[in-house]
Amino acid sequence: MKSNKRSDPNQSTHWHELTENIEEDARDEDNAVTDDPENSEIPNGLENSSEESDESSIENDSGDESDTSYAETEHTSDEEPPLEGSEVKIFSTRSGRQWTAEEPPKRKLSLASIIKQRIGVERLTTTIQTVKDAFQCLITKDRILLLETDSNEIWAFIGILILAGVHRSKNADLNDLWSTINERPIFRATMAKNRFKSLLRFCRFDNIATREQRLKGNKLAPIRELWLMFLAQLRICYTPGESLAVDEQLILTCDCCNFHQYIPSKPGKYGLKILWCCDSSTAYPLNRDVYLGRQSETSAATQATNRISNLVKRPVRPWINTDRTVTTDNYFSSVELGEELLGMNTTLVGTMRRSKKEIPR
Repeated sequence: MKSNKRSDPNQSTHWHELTENIEEDARDEDNAVTDDPENSEIPNGLENSSEESDESSIENDSGDESDTSYAETEHTSDEEPPLEGSEVKIFSTRSGRQWTAEEPPKRKLSLASIIKQRIGVERLTTTIQTVKDAFQCLITKDRILLLETDSNEIWAFIGILILAGVHRSKNADLNDLWSTINERPIFRATMAKNRFKSLLRFCRFDNIATREQRLKGNKLAPIRELWLMFLAQLRICYTPGESLAVDEQLILTCDCCNFHQYIPSKPGKYGLKILWCCDSSTAYPLNRDVYLGRQSETSAATQATNRISNLVKRPVRPWINTDRTVTTDNYFSSVELGEELLGMNTTLVGTMRRSKKEIPR
């Protein structure tokens, strides 16, 4: 079968000339490369330096890999020793304590440090149906029976006190609360004003015959028994989680009291200082301790209890040796407190002031 293409007589001659020119250019480039004095010979010094630089770069790379592997395994294994020749920075403090910049190895969580208790509300609270039932879980009938009067009347008396606090009328005149102008008939419907004044005047929670002797050991003696009963009921109704928080609260009061505290950073400045221990996740109050200042009979044991570290340990005492974490602010946090709690299987988390002598400058 014949092709319909028309052959050009000059095409073959032109193709041969083009290929010959390309081959000649390639041969000229090869000769130029072989004849170049710069590329023909490389000095031995440059060869050795390049080899040494390659070896050093390989060594540096291997060293970096070993450091990285150690940093990774440092957190997972406690048996691997630190690298030889590595410098550890040590910082000294005014108290003589030494710190390092290296993070200690992390250990696996032991089975003994796992909280196996049921966290949250207890079975006592499962029967709560109304607000009254919830209130009586904390203010039990045993405390009402301490007063020689009708129990229903005491419940009404406590309700009026709470209602006055809801309306922010704790310092208001009783005549205003029972007035017909203010449109608060619940006070008049609950109890007569004169009867409320009588209960408020004669209400006592301790034995007056032994009060003077007990005041020498504790300034909170007039209400200490009722106070301890209330705190015990708080712990019965709830089990805290892994983290506890300790902080102070200033309750403003103008009553006659010989353990008022002055805290200029608080809005009211004067009042009763209470140290609270709460569950960090739910803010449920677990325990509290009233700061009573210096007692009348100051002894070495009494002065030791007023140390800042002991102020934190008292509210958290029921949960010591339970592998929980205590969180505080810079007023309570200290290295001494952290070491003492760590010896009791309890950890401490908190901020610290740079001015403390345990912190390096």
